[in-house]
Amino acid sequence: MKYIKMLEEKRAGKLKEMEAVLEKAKVEERAMTEEETGAFEDLEKEISGIDATIKVEERARGREKFEKKKEDETPEQLEERAFVNFVLNNQVELRAGEIQLTQGGNGSIVPTSIAKKIIKAVRDMVPFLQLADVVSTNGNLSVPVYGEDATNYINADYVSEGTDLTDNVGKFTSIDLTGYVIGALALVSNKLANNTDVDVVSFIVNQVAEAMAEKLEEEFVNGTATKITGILSAAKGITTASSTAITYDELVSLKHSLKQRFRSKGVLIMNPETYTAICKLKDNNGQPYFKEDEYKILGQRVIESDSMPTISAGAKAIAFADLSGYTIKETTAVEVRVLREKFSTKNMLGILAFGEFDAKITDVKKVAVLTMKTA
Repeated sequence: MKYIKMLEEKRAGKLKEMEAVLEKAKVEERAMTEEETGAFEDLEKEISGIDATIKVEERARGREKFEKKKEDETPEQLEERAFVNFVLNNQVELRAGEIQLTQGGNGSIVPTSIAKKIIKAVRDMVPFLQLADVVSTNGNLSVPVYGEDATNYINADYVSEGTDLTDNVGKFTSIDLTGYVIGALALVSNKLANNTDVDVVSFIVNQVAEAMAEKLEEEFVNGTATKITGILSAAKGITTASSTAITYDELVSLKHSLKQRFRSKGVLIMNPETYTAICKLKDNNGQPYFKEDEYKILGQRVIESDSMPTISAGAKAIAFADLSGYTIKETTAVEVRVLREKFSTKNMLGILAFGEFDAKITDVKKVAVLTMKTA
């Protein structure tokens, strides 16, 4: 800045000299002499040179600031900016350090930082992905399972010298988890996306994550034949005496259907309507058994899920589980596609996200369900 200031001061001085030469001829009411004209032109050339130098210096400083800005930006920030430009179809000049996303042959783009944000958002929205045994891998997963039943546990006992310890063990088997593609489509208004007050990346991540989370929670609860197996496939549990109501005693029985060592991490999963009904249960003195605002029943954490069935004949209304016995194989990457043309008549963008998931109960001793009596 000192250099530019010095040049500007020098320019001002030369300009005053030019004005003085011209003013002298004006005062004397005559034409400029050949010598004065030469001096004027020399000063004019000097000023032009100073102007050119100032412009070059400003351009150099601007480039320096630009490069410094690029150096300060993280790869994630550069990638996110490139993703926004791609989504909004902004044509930008590609400079050193910039990232440019292009539409692939299958119409897909996979910005790593965006994919990670979507996966994290989905995890935050789906309790199963926080509490279950989650394995991130792109290949098939084989989970070793120790098979034991009510009469076949690993036993510990006193051993006398010279005697054999009774061999009473189950068999090791395996449960295979493959990968089923879950696709989520989120529609984004072009008007909204182009609104400068909207964080485009966060908006798209949340929209896609919500769509994917809703589908995943549905699958982790109910499952789909030949695909993901839901927790309600558990065989262990109890059946209520009524097809329309759940009693306090039945909740106690459900809790104790799991062995004590599994209850400490156990959670009760139910529909919000079921939770409301249970919160209304009262003792003989008309006092509620449970406090609605604590989100606990019999000391166990309650997780509400709209995917759980409501209380009705034959419905599996509550699951009680230590979710470490439920294994989820999740994708390590999310494929993202931007559909501009398909929804252009609606003035909207389509954002597609695909990921591979599978899940199964891998320890049947840790999951129990409360089933309503059939009518």
